[in-house]
Amino acid sequence: MRLLLILGSLIAGTIAGIYLFGMIWRTTAPEGATAMVVGGGTPVVLGALTFLGTKAADGQRPSLSNPRTWFALLGIAAAAAGLFVLLIAALFLVVQRG
Repeated sequence: MRLLLILGSLIAGTIAGIYLFGMIWRTTAPEGATAMVVGGGTPVVLGALTFLGTKAADGQRPSLSNPRTWFALLGIAAAAAGLFVLLIAALFLVVQRG
């Protein structure tokens, strides 16, 4: 169940991130770095907050002093960044082909 919540928050964060990316890109076209940081950071933050806010199978919340928690957060960040880049590339290809 926890995995589905994290996956759902990554997908919702990616959709929200792409929306924020588009809004920032349209208003400040030369400032693409800000749009990428905000758009790409949104799913990372939502996924990490979901992971830290849900309980594991043993009923305990993750502890920031545990190295496994940091590796899980790193994996969530990598998954969110990869999903964001894939969807941006897919949207770019859809727009290019008409």
